[in-house]
Amino acid sequence: MDATKQLEDMYPQHIIKAVREHLDLEPDDTSLDMEIATMSRNEIFKHVVSWNGLIGGYDFTIKGWIRSIYGIDLNDIEQNR
Repeated sequence: MDATKQLEDMYPQHIIKAVREHLDLEPDDTSLDMEIATMSRNEIFKHVVSWNGLIGGYDFTIKGWIRSIYGIDLNDIEQNR
Protein backbone atom coordinates (compact mmCIF):
# COMPACT_ATOMS: atom_id res chain seq x y z
CA MET A 1 0.00 0.00 0.00
CA ASP A 2 1.38 3.40 -0.85
CA ALA A 3 1.83 6.04 1.85
CA THR A 4 -0.86 8.37 0.52
CA LYS A 5 -3.48 5.62 0.58
CA GLN A 6 -2.34 4.62 4.07
CA LEU A 7 -2.76 8.23 5.25
CA GLU A 8 -6.21 8.47 3.69
CA ASP A 9 -7.21 5.33 5.59
CA MET A 10 -5.96 6.88 8.85
CA TYR A 11 -7.08 10.53 8.69
CA PRO A 12 -9.58 12.75 6.87
CA GLN A 13 -8.27 14.96 4.06
CA HIS A 14 -8.43 18.20 6.07
CA ILE A 15 -6.08 16.72 8.69
CA ILE A 16 -3.64 15.40 6.09
CA LYS A 17 -3.60 18.76 4.31
CA ALA A 18 -3.04 20.67 7.57
CA VAL A 19 -0.05 18.49 8.45
CA ARG A 20 1.42 18.86 4.97
CA GLU A 21 1.05 22.63 5.11
CA HIS A 22 2.59 22.80 8.57
CA LEU A 23 5.56 20.93 7.07
CA ASP A 24 5.83 23.72 4.43
CA LEU A 25 4.31 21.63 1.66
CA GLU A 26 1.41 22.42 -0.62
CA PRO A 27 -1.82 20.77 0.59
CA ASP A 28 -1.71 18.18 -2.20
CA ASP A 29 2.06 17.52 -2.11
CA THR A 30 2.46 13.83 -1.29
CA SER A 31 6.26 13.82 -1.12
CA LEU A 32 6.38 13.40 2.68
CA ASP A 33 3.36 11.13 3.06
CA MET A 34 5.50 8.18 4.15
CA GLU A 35 7.00 10.29 6.94
CA ILE A 36 3.58 11.61 7.94
CA ALA A 37 2.11 8.10 7.96
CA THR A 38 4.72 7.00 10.49
CA MET A 39 4.06 9.93 12.85
CA SER A 40 2.33 9.22 16.13
CA ARG A 41 -1.14 10.61 16.72
CA ASN A 42 0.46 12.98 19.22
CA GLU A 43 2.73 14.35 16.47
CA ILE A 44 -0.21 14.70 14.07
CA PHE A 45 -2.24 16.51 16.74
CA LYS A 46 0.67 18.86 17.47
CA HIS A 47 1.04 19.75 13.76
CA VAL A 48 -2.70 20.39 13.36
CA VAL A 49 -2.87 22.54 16.50
CA SER A 50 0.15 24.58 15.42
CA TRP A 51 -1.06 24.95 11.83
CA ASN A 52 -4.34 26.35 13.14
CA GLY A 53 -2.51 29.18 14.84
CA LEU A 54 -2.32 28.02 18.43
CA ILE A 55 0.87 28.74 20.31
CA GLY A 56 3.31 25.86 20.65
CA GLY A 57 2.55 23.64 23.60
CA TYR A 58 -1.21 24.12 23.39
CA ASP A 59 -1.56 20.55 22.18
CA PHE A 60 -0.86 19.48 25.78
CA THR A 61 -3.26 22.09 27.16
CA ILE A 62 -6.08 20.99 24.85
CA LYS A 63 -5.51 17.35 25.76
CA GLY A 64 -5.71 18.35 29.42
CA TRP A 65 -9.04 20.10 28.85
CA ILE A 66 -10.41 17.03 27.09
CA ARG A 67 -9.24 14.82 29.94
CA SER A 68 -10.78 17.17 32.52
CA ILE A 69 -14.10 17.66 30.73
CA TYR A 70 -14.70 14.31 29.03
CA GLY A 71 -12.54 12.01 31.13
CA ILE A 72 -10.71 10.83 28.02
CA ASP A 73 -6.93 10.73 28.03
CA LEU A 74 -5.85 11.08 24.41
CA ASN A 75 -2.38 9.86 25.32
CA ASP A 76 -3.91 6.50 26.30
CA ILE A 77 -5.54 6.28 22.86
CA GLU A 78 -2.10 6.80 21.30
CA GLN A 79 -1.02 3.46 22.72
CA ASN A 80 -3.84 1.63 20.90
CA ARG A 81 -2.95 2.78 17.38
